[in-house]
Amino acid sequence: MSAADSIIVDLLVTAGRVTRLAGVISGDNLPRAMARALAVLDEHGAVRISEFAMIDRCSQPSATVLTGKLVAEGFASRRKDPADSRAVIIELTPAGHARLARFRQALATEIGDRLPGFDTERLTRLDTELHDLLDAMKAAAGQHERAPRREP
Repeated sequence: MSAADSIIVDLLVTAGRVTRLAGVISGDNLPRAMARALAVLDEHGAVRISEFAMIDRCSQPSATVLTGKLVAEGFASRRKDPADSRAVIIELTPAGHARLARFRQALATEIGDRLPGFDTERLTRLDTELHDLLDAMKAAAGQHERAPRREP
C-alpha cells in the first residue's frame, strides 16, 4: 500500500470514528441508523427504496424497514413511482428536515465547546479540506454535484 493509500484509509477510518463519537457526545437520542437515513434523504432527495439501499449500502429489506420507521415517525413520506408502479419513492417531510436539523444542532451545541484549540479559522480550514475531498470522491464515483458549502 502506498503512503497516499495509507493516508486515505486513515482519513476514512478517522472520519467514521469522529461521526460515531459525535453522536455519543451530542446527547441526542436519535438512533444512528435513522440519523444516517435522514442525512441520505437530505443529500439525495426523493429516491427509490432500491436506490436508498445502494447509497446506504444495506439490503433492500433493511432499507424498507428503516425507511418504514422514518415514515411511521412522520419524518419521510412514501409514494408509488409514477414511472414504475412496483417501485416506491421515499422522501423527507418537513418534519424530517426539522428532525435532522435538531440532530445537527445538538452535535454543534455539545461538541463545539469541547474542542479546545479548534477556533473558527481552524474549523473552516478542516471544513474546506473535507468538502474538497468529498467533491473529489464524488467525481471519482461519477457523481457530478458539488457538496454544499456552508458559510462560516
